[in-house]
Amino acid sequence: MFIRESSVLSSTTFRYSILACSMMFGLSAQAASEATELKALTVNASVLGESKESDVKEYAGSRTVISAEQMTKTAAKSIDDALQQVPGVKVQDETGTGVLPNVSVRGLSGSRSERAQFLMDGVPLTLAPYGHTGQSVFPATLSSLERIDVVRGGAAVQYGPNNVGGVINLVTKPIPKDWESQISNRITGFEHSNNTLNNLYLRTGGWVNDDFAIQLEANTQNGDSARDHSDTDVQNFQIKTDWLISDTQELQAFVERYEADTEMPGALSPQAYRDDRTQSQRLLDNYDATASRWHLKYMQDLDWGNAAQLEVLTFGHHDTRDFIWGFRSGTPLWSDPSLTSDVLRNSPREFTVYGVEPKLSVAFGSPESVTQNLIVGMRYVNEDISYKLNQRGIGSNVVAIPVPRDWHLETNAVAGYVSDEIGLMNDRLKVTPGVRFESVHMNMNYRDNGAANQQQSNQINEALPSLTVAYNLTDEWVSYVNAQKSLRAPQIAQVKGKGHEDGEISWNYEVGARYTKGLNSFNVALYLVDYKDQLQSNSQTQTVDNIGETKHQGIEVSGRYSPESLPDLTLGLAYTYLDATLQESGENKGNKLPFSSKNQISWDASYNLAGYQSTVSGYYYSDAFSDNANTVEEDASGLTGKIPSYTVWNLNVSKDLYEAGNTKLSIDVAINNVFDKEYYFRGVDTSPVGRYPAVGRTYSVTGNLTF
Repeated sequence: MFIRESSVLSSTTFRYSILACSMMFGLSAQAASEATELKALTVNASVLGESKESDVKEYAGSRTVISAEQMTKTAAKSIDDALQQVPGVKVQDETGTGVLPNVSVRGLSGSRSERAQFLMDGVPLTLAPYGHTGQSVFPATLSSLERIDVVRGGAAVQYGPNNVGGVINLVTKPIPKDWESQISNRITGFEHSNNTLNNLYLRTGGWVNDDFAIQLEANTQNGDSARDHSDTDVQNFQIKTDWLISDTQELQAFVERYEADTEMPGALSPQAYRDDRTQSQRLLDNYDATASRWHLKYMQDLDWGNAAQLEVLTFGHHDTRDFIWGFRSGTPLWSDPSLTSDVLRNSPREFTVYGVEPKLSVAFGSPESVTQNLIVGMRYVNEDISYKLNQRGIGSNVVAIPVPRDWHLETNAVAGYVSDEIGLMNDRLKVTPGVRFESVHMNMNYRDNGAANQQQSNQINEALPSLTVAYNLTDEWVSYVNAQKSLRAPQIAQVKGKGHEDGEISWNYEVGARYTKGLNSFNVALYLVDYKDQLQSNSQTQTVDNIGETKHQGIEVSGRYSPESLPDLTLGLAYTYLDATLQESGENKGNKLPFSSKNQISWDASYNLAGYQSTVSGYYYSDAFSDNANTVEEDASGLTGKIPSYTVWNLNVSKDLYEAGNTKLSIDVAINNVFDKEYYFRGVDTSPVGRYPAVGRTYSVTGNLTF
């Protein structure tokens, strides 16, 4: 017999059935109830818990949870902006709208966020978890999120593959207990143009009765970003339901439809950048995408004497995307923005993915002796990828024959995993050994330039062990250490093209300590990512190269402080030192990996004065190289050369205008890039040559009504 505490996504609390036993021994009902509280035992179905800030306190690894409130305070307009505040994370903001994030974690490649394991509510968000990890469709918008959980270590056993840099879990807004509606609208204006971007968010939902809840959401972005040729249209619709079938059974459902259509302003030649950084030299470049996604999660509490839960997750999606871009034939610098394109290329791709993952979680033992939280699960994923490249001459409607690329990849992957959190010394010491086994079978059919169809298959079997240890030095201090082996399966372009077909393997290590007391916290971690056979894509040469072993090592330090004497003041500061180097690349051995900044600092300071919540925040990234040779001087095209450091300051002021009962009206005024810092990136996917300007100063006003 057990008592269910609440309906949650990832953990359920049970109590020992000692009430009757206590009564048998003559204890009062009140004493028995108090004893029951002391004997509470929790079974966690996920190593991430519910991705709440409270889950970070005793987590055995580096981890940051960004709340919706914190995202508002730091003037985040997109998921890109929010992640800039996280230690070890670097973002190349390609669009200024968050449509195509390029997220790098600890110096790993950030192109299309290909080495960041994105989840939404614990469900894989990636286009194809095995065969195509690049997020060239990103069906997530900031307005629909409650928080973001960025886990840099210790989650590889349950959430894989492609977790070398960790796991980023996007947690959507929960269904409220009472019916609630929300209307939010943000208008953003850009300093150096007449462009504006409008972001509208609508939500309504709640519990219809004691057993069933539903929530509907809509988020649209329309307008232009900071530059010419940046017209944007994004639509994101979501429906989620929660059905309490019985006292022990629950069924959650989620459906999403996402559409994006945006012009791509592209990179500029160095001279054009100096002349006018808001212009576009690549007026042929466009992008459109669709995503239809769903998942069902069934949970059942099992009466096994202590605490147990069965969870069955099924998920799937059908996504399409197409990049269209100008191409200059007959030159290796095909995307040089100073050259006139003579060919129009497009790369239509289609992804159909289905997965099912049953999981059993069992907690047993006694906090006074030894406790155990055992998680056993397996997952099957089927991926079907259509991967084409078409081209035609400019001014001609005739598709070029032969078609340069027509590839098709089907992947069947089975993973099994087990982890056992062992609590010792009254749960002050927690040791969690685990292992994940991946068996991946890939079948590929491909034709290049009209040649006969060819076939290729690939099989990967890999055991991925993990060990995490956390020790509570005091109630406030916890020390931790973890080690895990991670896999990134061969991507579709690597199965067929150049590159290592056994997949990329890394060993990740962390040792650190964390302090948490009230609103104050501090974390320090030393980390090492020892990467074997890292594959590097070169969009300019359109090749995939095995650059061998790389090492990513450094330190992350972060803290938050709210002085007792000034309870309305909160301060946050984070610093990351990163040494990401090539180990086996001939004359480039010991060089820094492209686009990795050695030093990163982020900060924020908030103060509430007479109801005005004012926050100053910002971030700094040191300079970086754009090639393996670490070329310092910029060439005439802007293909290579050092990428200068940059510092960005943001300001946000929030005010509650009206509040009565369940009705609340608030306003936010934000200035991003307050000092209008001019900086740029390089090597961005379909426009890899030249300087890709970052967004200058912007002004935003957001009105939010909840009722």
